[in-house]
Amino acid sequence: SILQQDTETFLRALENAFRAFHGVPRTLNLDNLKAAVLKADWHDPELNPKLVEFARHYHVAIIPCRPRTPEHKGKVERGVGYVKSNALAGRCFESIAAQNQFLRAWEATVADLRIHGTTKRQVAQLFAEEQPHLQALPASLFPCFSEARRRVHRDSFVEVAKAYYDVPPEYIGCDVWVRWDSREL
Repeated sequence: SILQQDTETFLRALENAFRAFHGVPRTLNLDNLKAAVLKADWHDPELNPKLVEFARHYHVAIIPCRPRTPEHKGKVERGVGYVKSNALAGRCFESIAAQNQFLRAWEATVADLRIHGTTKRQVAQLFAEEQPHLQALPASLFPCFSEARRRVHRDSFVEVAKAYYDVPPEYIGCDVWVRWDSREL
């Protein structure tokens, strides 16, 4: 479903944004959504391990917002409302691809040409000044992987996706963290 908010969907959305902007910011200020932040804490938040790896891959620092302080989120929520009330109001689309195509055209012909209420500058001109300060994109996309805790059985194996994998015998009876994708464990 396109309305998922799991970690992988969230990371792919961030990755798509980086590619659309042709660069990566140095920091990302995130809301404390469960797909990203396991434990919200201003001084010592616990980030999802997959998000930590994503941040390492893209060389971006993740800074979650302070819990229960909406003023720390900036004005990002207003942008969502602007798109909903201006671009999407009263429109239906046959597919997500058709909606995305419409939104790209709307962005170029309406949103980017407007004078922003806060900066009093044209959005496209301001982004043209900011875009060169983004970091270069890495050569590859962030690799998808799954991960979970597994108990090492008495025979020195762990089970992952109905297959068994050998683990050094000193880990028998221990819980280990396992990461896998379609190619390796």
